[in-house]
Amino acid sequence: MSLFGYLRSTILSKVVMAITGAVLVLYVIVHTAGNMLIFIGKDSLNSYSAFLHSLGPILWIIRAVLILSAILHIITSIKLKFENLAAKPSKYAVKNYLKAKLSSRTMIWTGIMILSFVVYHLLHFTFRTTNPQHYYPEFYQPHNAVSSIIIERFDVYRMVVLGFQNPLISIVYIVGVILVGFHLDHAIQSMFQTLGYNQKHYFPTIQKCSTTLAIIIVLCLVSIPISVLLGFIGGEI
Repeated sequence: MSLFGYLRSTILSKVVMAITGAVLVLYVIVHTAGNMLIFIGKDSLNSYSAFLHSLGPILWIIRAVLILSAILHIITSIKLKFENLAAKPSKYAVKNYLKAKLSSRTMIWTGIMILSFVVYHLLHFTFRTTNPQHYYPEFYQPHNAVSSIIIERFDVYRMVVLGFQNPLISIVYIVGVILVGFHLDHAIQSMFQTLGYNQKHYFPTIQKCSTTLAIIIVLCLVSIPISVLLGFIGGEI
């Protein structure tokens, strides 16, 4: 069976959609938590980055899983979308209580824009190709090392601050994060719904939890460029 052979089965497609969605949501949560270390200080964020790079092959395996999950998620979502449109005019049988909110009506468009945002975000902060002038090495002495040992590591803190000091970059990032929030809100609900967890007596709770999580993630992530622009972070650079 080919990699995309599961697409012939609607049930398998829904399972793949849910699993890949869960993987991507988990990544967003961990990524947000890691980024919040910038508020603790330069050493915390740079140490976190150094830890990730120290994983070596494991880090690339994680990246491969994320990339594969994103590809399968996109392809499967398109397939299920066309199936739903062909089967019935309404998206779901429970439309009477799952309202067509803005986040649900714009999933395709926010998905496309998020993909563009993620590509730019990776080119900027991961591969450092769009703004290489923002990259600086940091010569760091570990707390548990003898005085003669100096280690060179990425100065992620400086790179993030210099990047977000550019208002245009901050605006692009803020808009991208808001789009992620809209997409995430409906995506979590769809993940449960495609697996059949859409009963009236508890699905409204899932809706509220997904919206709350999306809002928290958006507020956390947009607080970084806003804090940099206001001088609360990186004023010493």
